[in-house]
Amino acid sequence: MGRVLREWFRRYRTRARLRGQLREIDTTRAELDVGLPIGSLIEEAYKPFWKA
Repeated sequence: MGRVLREWFRRYRTRARLRGQLREIDTTRAELDVGLPIGSLIEEAYKPFWKA
């Protein structure tokens, strides 16, 4: 059980760090560069952790 919780927490921290980075970049330009719909990165950046 402890190993599962540690893995969950590691993933949570990684996702939180990545979402923080998404909030800091020019998301519109990044979305255009990779062909994502406009607004999808901001939506992902502010998604609650339980919906990851």
